[in-house]
Amino acid sequence: MFDHARAEWEQAGYTIREHTDSPTVSPRLLDAIVIHYPGTTRVAPSTWEQLRNMQRYYVDQRGYSLGYNAAVDQNGELWQIRGLNYQNAANRNYNSSTVSVQIIAPNNEPATPAAAERVRQFVRDMRRWANRQLQVVGHRDLAATACPGDDIYEQLLSGLFTPSHDPEYDVKLVDPPQRIYDSRKQGGAWADGETRKIATGRRGGVFVNVTVVNAQRAGFCTAWGAGPMPDVSIINYAHGDTICNSAWVPVAGDGTIHVYTYSACDILVDLQAYGS
Repeated sequence: MFDHARAEWEQAGYTIREHTDSPTVSPRLLDAIVIHYPGTTRVAPSTWEQLRNMQRYYVDQRGYSLGYNAAVDQNGELWQIRGLNYQNAANRNYNSSTVSVQIIAPNNEPATPAAAERVRQFVRDMRRWANRQLQVVGHRDLAATACPGDDIYEQLLSGLFTPSHDPEYDVKLVDPPQRIYDSRKQGGAWADGETRKIATGRRGGVFVNVTVVNAQRAGFCTAWGAGPMPDVSIINYAHGDTICNSAWVPVAGDGTIHVYTYSACDILVDLQAYGS
């Protein structure tokens, strides 16, 4: 997967394994690949030097290792940072459900064509490894930050970092969208803290619009495939709200997704797209 291993840039006393106790990345928890940038006006002339400098800064100033899983330089080469051996520490509150890749470019400088292509390949590799569709988002989508810079973020919004055609995980639109669950007709309103399994009839991942109707108090709703509930909401709502949001959700092996709500409400789920 990586063009350059950690050993090519690490130095004694500043190795990743010396400065993190993070667990390994779990493919079953992943739902997104997050794009970052260095956030500086200049970068070092060589990538190994840039990574070494960043690692020294993180260890000396923050007390832990450089937090990205990988970095792509402007020559289009992928460098291992934490790799998949350790969860990233770059997306607070989302570290267990994301992997992060930094595009090594100065502030407001876009990714080169070579760098963009290498990011797309990284996305393909991660989707195959996780065995499902993964979103590609910017750091600013998860936190109040300028990262990954305006130029790179515009490239992201244009779809430049997302494979345009991936036969294994080709996205198929459902037009018109299909309502696959409506608690007003199936099972009645949800209770506080309830989780239900909803059949999707698909595998891999689904892009669903989830609507919370008449929330009885403030809270949140989340959706996921197999395993424990993630620490990520897809909707935050206030008392009395009827509100919706769309998200990619991995599908469990039996073709279902889990949906949880903190507060009693009705929930509607509409299937908009799916990835094989």
